[in-house]
Amino acid sequence: MTRIAACRATRAWILLVLLTILSMIAGHAGAGGLVGSGIVLTATVAKGRWMLMDFLKLRDVPPGWRIALSSWLILVTALAWIAA
Repeated sequence: MTRIAACRATRAWILLVLLTILSMIAGHAGAGGLVGSGIVLTATVAKGRWMLMDFLKLRDVPPGWRIALSSWLILVTALAWIAA
């Protein structure tokens, strides 16, 4: 692994941890309803996108794959928000 790739992976990991902590704080603080769900699900989409791009290495694949998987992620999250 090159130094740049290691820095990118480390930065993504730190952001994933911070977003997880944000989701936990929002959940434990009793932020309910659409606003609380929106905060948690927005963090979830951001985490999912970073997982797709950095850890599954989708940055270097054809755009169709990135669009398809990102669209699926957004669709599932939107359905979860509607259900909340």
